[in-house]
Amino acid sequence: MDCEEKLYLLLSELKKALKGSDKELRKEVERIVRRYYLRKRRKGDFELKAGNTYYLNDKSGKMAYKVLLQILNRGLPALCITRLNPESLQMKDYQNLEIYWLSSLPHKNAVARSDLTKIYSIIASFIKKNDKATILLDGAETIITNTDFRKTLNLLQRIRDLVSERKGIFVVPIDLNTLGEKERALFEREMMNEIPIKKSI
Repeated sequence: MDCEEKLYLLLSELKKALKGSDKELRKEVERIVRRYYLRKRRKGDFELKAGNTYYLNDKSGKMAYKVLLQILNRGLPALCITRLNPESLQMKDYQNLEIYWLSSLPHKNAVARSDLTKIYSIIASFIKKNDKATILLDGAETIITNTDFRKTLNLLQRIRDLVSERKGIFVVPIDLNTLGEKERALFEREMMNEIPIKKSI
């Protein structure tokens, strides 16, 4: 972790610690933090706009975590619902990140792959508590397999609309080759914004 990343973490933790402090002091700290975060975009950063949904056609799913790391390093709140064991994620110790595991195994933050109601509830609750939150949902194919495409797409549409209303960002990595031709076209139309995977951060 370089000095800049450490500074991001420090600012994020400071902002979190001041939540219960004097209102005027908290506003001043938030103003300073926002001013710092709104610096010029670094070379290689992804251009993500508040209120938008993005997808990455990426079989490995690795690129989505680079996007997430960019968000976290800016000190912004993020929620990650992942098909991977949370302990394997390098960014698991970020203070501004909550992680849920798409798994049937007993785990404090596990959520069943087929429980669309709970998945939406977790996301809705996080967005309501955190302004301009970023949501990463890694496991769309897994959810489709355990439910069906239409139900999964409906879930993604509801999350997309909620994120748009709250000026957040929604990121969905997916291997589009796992979908049929009609399903792929429908997914691309509904998710709209693609992040090219050839771009590195």
